[in-house]
Amino acid sequence: MPKDYTIENVYEPGYNSFSPSDDSPYLGKKGFIPAHQLGLTTDPRVANQIAALSQSLNQGVSVMEIGTLSPQVFETIPKQHFAEMRRKAKLVEADLTLHAPIQGTDPSGFGQQGYEESNRILVERQLKDVIDKAIELDHKGNMPITIHGSNAAGSNWKYITDENGERKKVTEMLVAVDKESGKLVPLKEDIKYSPEGGNFQTGEKMSPEDSLIAHNRTQWRKDVDSVLFEKENADRILSEVYPIAGKYYHQLQQKKINFNQLTQEQREQILSLQTANSHIHQAELSVHNLFNKAYQYAGKTEEEKEKIRNQLKKFSEEYERNLYGGYTLKELEKLKDEEKQRIAGSARNDLRNQSYAIQNLAENLRSLNNSKYNVGMLQDIESFSIDKASDTFSNVALYAYEQKKEKAPALSIENLYQDIGFSQGEDLKNLVETSRRKFADKLVNEKKISKKEAEKIAAKLIGVTFDVGHLNMSKKFGYTDEELVEEAKKVSHLVNKVHLTDNFGFNDTHLPPGMGNVPFEALLEALGEEGAKAIKINEVGGWFEHFKSSPFPQILEAYGSPVYSSSTGPYWSQAGGFQQSYMEGYGQMLPSTNYQMFGAGFSQLPQSLGGQQGRGQEGGGRMGGGGF
Repeated sequence: MPKDYTIENVYEPGYNSFSPSDDSPYLGKKGFIPAHQLGLTTDPRVANQIAALSQSLNQGVSVMEIGTLSPQVFETIPKQHFAEMRRKAKLVEADLTLHAPIQGTDPSGFGQQGYEESNRILVERQLKDVIDKAIELDHKGNMPITIHGSNAAGSNWKYITDENGERKKVTEMLVAVDKESGKLVPLKEDIKYSPEGGNFQTGEKMSPEDSLIAHNRTQWRKDVDSVLFEKENADRILSEVYPIAGKYYHQLQQKKINFNQLTQEQREQILSLQTANSHIHQAELSVHNLFNKAYQYAGKTEEEKEKIRNQLKKFSEEYERNLYGGYTLKELEKLKDEEKQRIAGSARNDLRNQSYAIQNLAENLRSLNNSKYNVGMLQDIESFSIDKASDTFSNVALYAYEQKKEKAPALSIENLYQDIGFSQGEDLKNLVETSRRKFADKLVNEKKISKKEAEKIAAKLIGVTFDVGHLNMSKKFGYTDEELVEEAKKVSHLVNKVHLTDNFGFNDTHLPPGMGNVPFEALLEALGEEGAKAIKINEVGGWFEHFKSSPFPQILEAYGSPVYSSSTGPYWSQAGGFQQSYMEGYGQMLPSTNYQMFGAGFSQLPQSLGGQQGRGQEGGGRMGGGGF
């Protein structure tokens, strides 16, 4: 026998001498999440959630997240099952939470064809149905419902090292929305070459943000120029013909003369003026459309919109005064009918007067393009979605409040990975805070609740599901662990639920913790007190799908949870001496007979040693399994 052969090399040691190997999922901080806080998801693919819940409760899991990926599968769950799951959880003193379906349900209203308000209203109705089912499921009150903040395309950011050696966060691709059509427009960093400035060889770099501003300003300028082009065509005719034929033109308009009474030359002049009138009419339609665009779409925030609309109100009054001889329409209504008709018959029908009014309004609208506000049709999808999705969330929160008051289920808006909206901490924070503000305003205006109390209720019923795996996928864009921590800090005060899942930074693989490269300890510490109190769900649906087993033992092992609730025994990461775990120990390296003999009592010993095991027919030693 070799001299270095000892019994410890063959048999697994007990927990007292066990040290986790490099292959262990153990995260390195014993007991940093107690076992009673470690929740699991049910299998998100199946409608039989009641069976999936029972299976997990039988393992001793005390926090469970119910939910399916597909709205169609979610709709297949009978209402009675939600009530039965509530009773099961109450019986074993377990906590339940819910995940709303995600497929095809974007709270902002984006669908396959882009943004549609009808899509947003449909998702709002679906989420209200989720609230109804959550109420059936919730036996304690304020159960958090995880809802994806977005299921539409989102902008991407990356970290680079600049020429000074400083780390810098920049936009790699900005997804813009055409506010009029609802279509998405991706904008990337580009290089523009110009014959001016001496950069025709090297070009000038344009960031996605610069491209957005340039596109909006160029398009707005083109739209204003198209108005003025029609107007100038009319002016050219008017300058030549109107001084001669204007009198006849007005007499024809007032039906004082007949066209056939005119000479051939006069008829040609009138036809020219009608052409000018057509140009003016087209210019008028175009400038009205521009005014409508500015009123509906200009500005990113409510404050910006209000300021622009105040300017547009002044432009409107000036336009009316130019058309109606110094009067606005409201002022004109106060005049006597005879005076009103005189002005309408002269000033409003004067082609030169109309041309001047159109030009003045077009130039006023052009001036908006030089302001700091966004008057173009393209807007970054994040700010656009915040405005729309906050309407959805505030309406759904109000619906929940109307059902159960302050015990209503709480909305928990989840951060997504890059390529989908709200992957960045700042954007998610703005979405939640905007949703809370709108919800609080509804409580004040519709329920007559004080502002202070309304803000307290809003903070309670709208929060964040912080998904560490989704955030970790920013590593493929150059993020470091430290930069992920900074993103986490931005939403730490809003968190009411945490999704714990692992990956390698490229795909949302939903591995159990410790099996990828997510910096769990650093991210959880970044969440502070709110994160410590929040429900924690190990979102490991991929494990169910691919490995057909429960990952709960690996989860307990990874978080250093103690085997016994008294915390006086070993940790699950030291359980290699008690069982054959997935990651620890040597595995069943010896023949199965070895484990039968030493692991099943005296009855499995051979007869020669007082047991009942008979001698086999084949040769070989008893330890090799060949016979006794």
